[in-house]
Amino acid sequence: MFLADDDPLWEQSSGGSGHDGREWTTADEDAALVYWEALDDKARSFLRYLFDRRGQRIHHHELLDGLDLDPEGTKSAKHVVAGSLRRTSEPNKRTGRRYPFRWWKEKSGTYYGVRTSTADIFERVTLAAQVQRNRGKCLALRLSTDQVQPFIDRLRWTTDDADVRMALGSACTTAIRAVQQLTAALQLPYNAASGWHEFLDALDERPAALREYLVVTDACQLLKHEDADLWHEAVRALHSGPHHLGGGWTTLILLDTPDAWHTWPLTTDVDTTLPFDY
Repeated sequence: MFLADDDPLWEQSSGGSGHDGREWTTADEDAALVYWEALDDKARSFLRYLFDRRGQRIHHHELLDGLDLDPEGTKSAKHVVAGSLRRTSEPNKRTGRRYPFRWWKEKSGTYYGVRTSTADIFERVTLAAQVQRNRGKCLALRLSTDQVQPFIDRLRWTTDDADVRMALGSACTTAIRAVQQLTAALQLPYNAASGWHEFLDALDERPAALREYLVVTDACQLLKHEDADLWHEAVRALHSGPHHLGGGWTTLILLDTPDAWHTWPLTTDVDTTLPFDY
């Protein structure tokens, strides 16, 4: 059963002092990152599982099995799941916010869940932080359509030493269309749009001190009408650094929905990084 954010069941959780703080809002992005980075691996795994199932109530037995918390099956399921949450109280105090999850104690067991809006906040801030730690690389990220612009806004807001540029993969389905779209997005010289090799040459001639993020949305459509070799050539050319001389870098961020990546026909040499995979 999916619970909308305004479902009264969220406020009927079993509670406890950790649920008395302020609700998470879009104004709490910095606090969400502080909270996340203060957690241990068990707590992060627990929250990742709930974030991927946002809006749902998850029974403690599913958490036990899904997270492989008791591989030998010798411990109390409720106690093992609760033990995964020991490190969540200190971040609560540090941020002045309530737990990002809810729990309901019922006769059939204990259920846990996370509001969709709360999961969205944590997803975009942790992804943005992850991107910033991987300068010069290519990252393929899963993100729902309605979270693309908030993610880009977060990346821009927290970046003061680099440009953030965006291109539409849906406008880059062929080589000639990609050259035109990317020449404009990267503000390359006019003649870079005249052909594929001219475009690659223009990329090679950029200043070594240049620092930027290139976000390609609808990324699974990038060069979809070309062969795989051209796709690989483009991706290799679009990210680089950090450079020893000049210190510049270009990080390529390929964004698309989970469903789009699942059905994507290409096998890539990209370091694919999924949400919350720290």
